[in-house]
Amino acid sequence: MMNNGTQAHGDDAENVWTQPRFVTAAIVVGLIVVLGIVLAVTGGIGDRTAASPSAPNPPASSAPAASRDCDLPAGSQSVPVDTPQGTRWELVGKMIAPTAPKTYGPAVVKDGFRTCFAHSPMGALYATASFWATATAKAPPDIYERLAADSKARDKAIAASQGQGPGLGTSASLQIVGFSFGSYERSRADVRLALRAGNGRLVQIDSTMLWTGGDWRYQIPLDQRPAVSALTDLNDFVRWTGT
Repeated sequence: MMNNGTQAHGDDAENVWTQPRFVTAAIVVGLIVVLGIVLAVTGGIGDRTAASPSAPNPPASSAPAASRDCDLPAGSQSVPVDTPQGTRWELVGKMIAPTAPKTYGPAVVKDGFRTCFAHSPMGALYATASFWATATAKAPPDIYERLAADSKARDKAIAASQGQGPGLGTSASLQIVGFSFGSYERSRADVRLALRAGNGRLVQIDSTMLWTGGDWRYQIPLDQRPAVSALTDLNDFVRWTGT
């Protein structure tokens, strides 16, 4: 179930999250795939033979404050290995996202931002799916400020993306079709989502979610490059979709 992901690396050491053209494209991997501009934006889609680099957890005190309304029980700490039963799905922007406000989250939806997820593997999974779905509806600086863990990369991404509109301004389709976990700890979850584009192509996106400030938040990768890779099948994933 647990496979490894490879991130595309170029020789340019500049922080690509600070380049306006990249900031928008990175947050909407569906648009990258559908328009066929992967090479131009990310330097290429890699295979999945090397693990993503680890990144240290930021201090909890530096993260955005959690909602006072967030009081979901943690629930089971077991990583799911089968399709979660009874998942409800709803359209968020251009993507269908799971929702379980009384168990896994989001328990709070304000101004279109979905927060307050259970402190569990299922909560991390729901938070990951919600992050990418919200990215199709909200502008990058707002996404980073509201849903990303505090870091220098986050600050630079917010500054570089000021003035940009919603991440996915086309009718392109990208939907979740599966998931797997690379690892899980109480303070960190490495979640892999398999997504299918409207043209039928499959991609994998690896996300590190940190439990900080009382909620799960997306960590912008330490090496500043999104962990996106092509998929040929879903053999390493638990099937999970709302379509």
